[in-house]
Amino acid sequence: MYIVRESKPVITFTIIALNLAVFGLTFILGRVYMISNFGLVPINIVAPPDLAARLHGILTLFSSMFIHDGFLHILFNMWGLLILGRDVEIVLGRARFITLYLLSGIVGGLTYALTSYYFPANRFAPFIPAVGASGAVFGTMGAFGILFPRRPLALFLYLIPIIAPAYIVIIVLALIQTLFAFTMPFSSIAYSAHIGGLAVGLSLAALWGTRLKRYYDYW
Repeated sequence: MYIVRESKPVITFTIIALNLAVFGLTFILGRVYMISNFGLVPINIVAPPDLAARLHGILTLFSSMFIHDGFLHILFNMWGLLILGRDVEIVLGRARFITLYLLSGIVGGLTYALTSYYFPANRFAPFIPAVGASGAVFGTMGAFGILFPRRPLALFLYLIPIIAPAYIVIIVLALIQTLFAFTMPFSSIAYSAHIGGLAVGLSLAALWGTRLKRYYDYW
């Protein structure tokens, strides 16, 4: 049993609101402008040509997490965050949760940058920007699986719903994402970012989880 540290998942709702606000801004400024200026470009992370590109690359590790390329993209990410993030934040507390969320997104972005630069599917891969909160959401999902391993979750395989304990869903998704990362290098989905984010969420929740449990002494 875990001690409840927050009464309301304020950070979860705030992150969702920020993503929706940026998504609205994308319609005003334009999709191409937002992605080209604030998306994560692998070469600017791994081998930036100059200091300006390096600083811009660091900025995009954060900004790219709040940009989405289309309605379905933001819908699935924010729905996943809404379902998973609330309970994770209530148990971890706001400071730990925002740390887990941002670090998952950053490591997910770094994983995408490294794999695209050193193992490119084509010669343009190091220059293709990535956007979306998927890495951070996968990190949140990993934490959920550690904190609530037997809580039922729904997994959709080609629109077929499969309900299983959270730890099984996490294992299946991790295997699927890894398989897709190796077998679908030309996909528009950054599977490597999902794997990196998931690894962070699993690791931090495992590290913090034992400290957050309620212990009872029996006399």
